Amino acid sequence: MSESPHIPVLPREVIDLLQKTDSPEPQWFLDGTAGEGGHSKLILQTFPNAKLILIDRDSVMLERAKKEILSVIGSLDRVHAFQMNFSEVDQDLLESLDCPGLDGALVDLGVSLFHFLHSGRGFTFKNEEPLDMRLEPQVGRKTAADVVNYSTVLHLKKVFWEYGEERWALKIANNIVQSRHKKKFETNTDLVKLVESSIPRKFWPKETHPATRIFQALRIEVNEELLHAEKGIRNIAACLKTGGVLACISFHSLEDRIVKWTFRDLKANDQFEILTKKPILPTDTEIRENRASRSAKLRGIQKIEPILNKRWER
Repeated sequence: MSESPHIPVLPREVIDLLQKTDSPEPQWFLDGTAGEGGHSKLILQTFPNAKLILIDRDSVMLERAKKEILSVIGSLDRVHAFQMNFSEVDQDLLESLDCPGLDGALVDLGVSLFHFLHSGRGFTFKNEEPLDMRLEPQVGRKTAADVVNYSTVLHLKKVFWEYGEERWALKIANNIVQSRHKKKFETNTDLVKLVESSIPRKFWPKETHPATRIFQALRIEVNEELLHAEKGIRNIAACLKTGGVLACISFHSLEDRIVKWTFRDLKANDQFEILTKKPILPTDTEIRENRASRSAKLRGIQKIEPILNKRWER
């Protein structure tokens, strides 16, 4: 199966944010979601003397990112790659690399197009695939099929409403439970057909598939994406040097809400400054050239010197 070349989202804008680091000669960067390696190679090219900690929870994506970096940079000498979740980044990891702190870090919360088009794990509607959706298939956690086949109606409704903001959540949940008594859900196609039959045709969205929100919700549930997002942002922010920058890209309102409010909470302790009053959005030109960027939002935060002995005046 042929694959279209990967295009990183908001590339210039990400680099512009990371270049706001106060370090005169940045030495350490982190890409917490390596994906296809598009942003990683830009970081290495922009900061030719810096080292990069490369992380992805999916071993397949980590290898793809390393291959892409090698093809462009010509060497992995400056890259330290780890298969792990970005929420696990901590001072112990930095100390193992003799890293005194991060000058900059990026977290791209989106799922790579590779997962939708080529992973065979049921993220897509186009081909019939096992209903898996795990970003770490080698880890023995529940699959999307497990969630659909064994959850209660109320839990399914909660997942579909909270993670997918699906207005037909209760009806779809009820229909799933009734249907699985006859036959368990095994493939993405099984679920797509049920969702299509559950939502009246006149209420189908015009620009997306009617099952899009349900698939998003299941993916988030299976991989605990929102939990890892907040924990990871806090952990990585704590690993920044003074003057270091953390950039976060989100792709739907639930993710962006977590980034925004976590940044605000970090700012409240006077050790961080928010660099983006509003999220940075892709230009019309980028959206035309890369449809995957159309819902992307970029936010940035910088670690600053703490304000000590602050005096409050009445």
